[in-house]
Amino acid sequence: MHKQEQGNKKKIIANSKEKTLSLYENEKLQQTFKNVCFGKNGVTKTKNEGDGCTPLGTFPIDFAFGTEILKTSYPYYELKDNIYWVSDPNSPYYNKWIEVSKNEKTYSYSYMSTCKKIDWQEAEHLIDYKIQYQLALVIAYNVNPIQKNKGSAIFLHVKNKEYTAGCIAVNKEEMLTIIKWLENSSAVIEIS
Repeated sequence: MHKQEQGNKKKIIANSKEKTLSLYENEKLQQTFKNVCFGKNGVTKTKNEGDGCTPLGTFPIDFAFGTEILKTSYPYYELKDNIYWVSDPNSPYYNKWIEVSKNEKTYSYSYMSTCKKIDWQEAEHLIDYKIQYQLALVIAYNVNPIQKNKGSAIFLHVKNKEYTAGCIAVNKEEMLTIIKWLENSSAVIEIS
């Protein structure tokens, strides 16, 4: 986990009605992005797997990932061909970042791990999402604890159409700006 800088609080406010994303530092507005995309079926307080909705609430932003080679002080994982985010509620790996590997690896987050073989029916093979996952941030929704069927793989990622399957999306330049703005601070996202 990365440390919250003393007195430096960062918050992202995602407003689904206005389709905006605003960056706040120490409660002062830094920047606002427009034409932000949300789930194709809107937002909800009662998120379920596969409902096409973005979850409402306030959640930590844990780490960034992507296919881009990126120099950043924010925790960043470059995608490889063996990385999945599991969306099968019947799998023991539900709503987890899984690296399929013979070698065990220790990650900084409880919902990241390795396994020797695929043990699920459904998952996002992250590297296949060539546009969306050029750059992405993990919205720590339904990760502590993980509840079956309550939704998985909720990210802030690069926009490829005018809606998402439940994530939030902005253009690539905006994603880069957000990751650089986060630096080595921790942050939360408030989705309304």
